[in-house]
Amino acid sequence: MKSRIAGRVVAVAAAVAASCCFITPAFAGNVGKTSWSAYLTGWNTADTPNRQKQDASNGYIKADHVSGDRTIRAWMLGYANEDVESGVVTLTSGQEGWVTNQVYKNFGKKQVHMRLQAAHAYSGATETSGKWSPDN
Repeated sequence: MKSRIAGRVVAVAAAVAASCCFITPAFAGNVGKTSWSAYLTGWNTADTPNRQKQDASNGYIKADHVSGDRTIRAWMLGYANEDVESGVVTLTSGQEGWVTNQVYKNFGKKQVHMRLQAAHAYSGATETSGKWSPDN
């Protein structure tokens, strides 16, 4: 009796495990949030890591921290810094923005990144960090 019950438990567990392997969640685009950080001096820029743009939505960026009550700006570029007809957003600590772009329309799926720059030529460095996503 115990072996029959154990056998059924194993069979049910195997069926559940197998069904989990074949069910893929439906996600629209590449919307997971990836961390970034930058140390900006003068008019120098920094880039987020590249990720694949998978749909025609706006890109997303949030500045969790911008030092010294300063402002940064962000825009989207292609992998090799190609122009993707991106809008520009300005952010201070705690703000989020959505960056318009024509990546998907002009290139289809493509690796992109956000370019970051201090909004003014501040004296001293601007330290900043946050999260971003190529698709919203």
